[in-house]
Amino acid sequence: MHTITREEAARRSETIDLDTIDVTLDLTGAAGQGDTFASVSELKFTSRTCETFVDLIASSVDSVEVNGKAAQFEFDGGRVTLSNLPVGQALTVRVEAQCKYSTTGEGLHRYRDPEDGATYLYTQYEPTDARRVYACFDQPDLKARWQFTIAADTDWVVLSNQPQVSETTQGAFTTRVFDRTPPLSSYITAVIAGPYTRVDGGVWRGGAADSLPVDVPLALYCRAALAPYLDSDEVLSVTRAGLDFYHARYNYTYPWGKYDQVFVPEYNLGAMENPGCVTFNENYISRDRTTRSERQSRANTIFHEMCHMWFGDLVTPRWWDDLWLKESFADNQGSAGLVAATPYKGEWATFAAGRKEWAYYQDQLSTTHPIAASIPDVDAAKHNFDGITYAKGAAVLKQLVAYVGEGAFYAGASDLFKRHAFSSASLNDLLEVLETHSERSGLKDWAHLWLETTGPSRLSCSREDRRLSITQAGEVMRPHTIRVGFFKGEDAVRVDQVEVTIRQQTYELELSEKQMSADFILLNDDDLTYAVIELHGPDLEYAVDHVHRMEHPTSRAVVWSALWAAMLSQKLPPARYIEAVGQRAATETEDAVLEDLINQAVKALRYFTPGIHRDERAAWFAQRALENCANETERDRQHIWASAAVQALTLDRSNRPEHNRFLEDLANQNSSLVTVGPSLAWRARVALAARGRLTQAQVDAALEQDNTGEGRVWALRAGAAIPQRKSRLNAWDMVLADKLTNQEMSAVLAGLAVGGIGNQVPGFAGGFFDEVGPYWMEHSIGMGNRFVAGGFPDLIDASNSADAQALLYQASYWLSESDAPAALRRLMEEKRDDLRQRFEVQQAWLE
Repeated sequence: MHTITREEAARRSETIDLDTIDVTLDLTGAAGQGDTFASVSELKFTSRTCETFVDLIASSVDSVEVNGKAAQFEFDGGRVTLSNLPVGQALTVRVEAQCKYSTTGEGLHRYRDPEDGATYLYTQYEPTDARRVYACFDQPDLKARWQFTIAADTDWVVLSNQPQVSETTQGAFTTRVFDRTPPLSSYITAVIAGPYTRVDGGVWRGGAADSLPVDVPLALYCRAALAPYLDSDEVLSVTRAGLDFYHARYNYTYPWGKYDQVFVPEYNLGAMENPGCVTFNENYISRDRTTRSERQSRANTIFHEMCHMWFGDLVTPRWWDDLWLKESFADNQGSAGLVAATPYKGEWATFAAGRKEWAYYQDQLSTTHPIAASIPDVDAAKHNFDGITYAKGAAVLKQLVAYVGEGAFYAGASDLFKRHAFSSASLNDLLEVLETHSERSGLKDWAHLWLETTGPSRLSCSREDRRLSITQAGEVMRPHTIRVGFFKGEDAVRVDQVEVTIRQQTYELELSEKQMSADFILLNDDDLTYAVIELHGPDLEYAVDHVHRMEHPTSRAVVWSALWAAMLSQKLPPARYIEAVGQRAATETEDAVLEDLINQAVKALRYFTPGIHRDERAAWFAQRALENCANETERDRQHIWASAAVQALTLDRSNRPEHNRFLEDLANQNSSLVTVGPSLAWRARVALAARGRLTQAQVDAALEQDNTGEGRVWALRAGAAIPQRKSRLNAWDMVLADKLTNQEMSAVLAGLAVGGIGNQVPGFAGGFFDEVGPYWMEHSIGMGNRFVAGGFPDLIDASNSADAQALLYQASYWLSESDAPAALRRLMEEKRDDLRQRFEVQQAWLE
């Protein structure tokens, strides 16, 4: 793997003044069988040193010219090194290369749709995969004004960051030239090509006080096979609401011209903020009926990526140390925007119940890192797109808004954009503008405590007479501005709420008569801060029994989060948590929160329930889900509970006849409980396969009826889930044979994972630990991540102590003996930590 270090990027930035990069790509052979395409880059810059390097990962470099003359160069597979350059003179470096199409979601990804045979291309570069497609300076602070010239099929849609300005057609192929961009980092440039279906979204007209109103053309794109399922009206409505929201808050007019949103296949991410050409995972288009929670999740992503048009595109990090400056902001503003500008008013509850759990999980691993992390190279950057950079950072920013005030926060953001437009900014730049616009001084101290330290704070409270003691635990004492809620009675009525700021280990609050009458006190009511809330004794019991009766969605979400934390800290049995979700979540008014709670309950079943109890408790939860489904009148919630039952039954091997009939009805798309679409039917088939109730011949027959790209991926997953040693070994061989795309490999590994419950083949664990090192070294970092995420044997069973101890030993032994790269070691340490925690929780409640 070819990495780029922070030190060499900084040296290059000090010596290069970059002007323009012109890229020409010949994609006329994309629909054929060839693996490569011609790529030409012309970089115009001035160098203050006689030697530099240009980033490029290519099959070959055909020629390099400097100012029109052939130049000496060295190419090591990852960079073109140039020497004897004229110092201080304007240079034009032209690099002609043959680059490879990708099936890993990195660089220029090529997808062949099995349904209609069409070929689709799209680029994905973050953090440094633009070099897989054209020669460039692949670091965020070296911005160029780019121009793209793309040759492709005449009947294809071809897109880039800017509008097309001209075209020349010769027979079946057309060369399209796109307008030059404003200064832009390489990782957010984009090329899209293929027979995408286009939806014209009209024009958004508006702006901020810094300019006259602008017209922003809107358009949506997706594969032709998915076009019937794209609810474009909803997507465009959210898009317009986002443009209204950000212009009102940021006071800086959208600078990128058009606003295309493209849904692409086999995507490694949820979405990517390429200015003027945002790409989304096409999983946001459902072939089933799109539920409200799915629409809310997609709306959040639309707002998240749109925030990047300012935080991350207009103003970028100088290096990946400040990755959080864009991702934390976008995560925070995505939720804030939905609450302020869309019908999804419960989004902060969804954030508290789901997104923050990702942060708390990541922040308690041995590999935790500060929000403002030290990133030595791009491999490390790749693995900091995690729960700390996104969700913890977003939660801390919510606390910052509470600390400095919303008006000061948005005034500071506007100032940041004006000072650093089309350039880069750092943490100190942000703190400077916030101090200017707020009454808070000493924000560097605040930033140190919140952004440069690790681990979550822990807040708990105790009452004695008229005094409430709030205790902060953790490695650092942070300032917390929180609201304390007081709840009373069987209906859990909130009788009072008070806002306090905690700075030390203990904070004392004198209670009023009304507050003294409360049966339960909730710290961080309204979820203003980032802290694990610890519940004990009667408070824990009250929370379990009354969480569903609380009126406010965010209050409920904070309590559910505290219950999950209590389970992980062995204060609440996993069975009790599962029962609480099954019995009480049906009254949850926020569909997205309901889905998060169900997902947590399934995690508790899969990972924290000993194998000796798993079938019984999974069957119980499935039955509760079916009862809740039958009692529901809303189709969206029926779908949620039916899906919950399927997830539970995928873990259950008791094969109760009524549950098999339920799954068979779904698989046949003939259920009396719920409207069944193709995706839900396939989920049921995976469950049937894992239960030993579906053969490979039946999987093949189902694929014949749904011969689509989605159907193919589901069929791979279902086939791998069949609990037969021979078929499972064949599936493992498929993974190692390097003939699967990124999404196909993950599907096979996911099938192996569910098929392993109750009858896991011991050899797979040893096989994984033998293979992971070589696989990592021979594949891209994206595929390596997928291999570890899906292939690590993460099921541990405390009721089978010998096998559990053997698995823990294998994981620890690998770490002690391996000299693997730091990025791989980090992933393996996290997986080892997961095993240990799951084993300890199971063991604590093993009967």
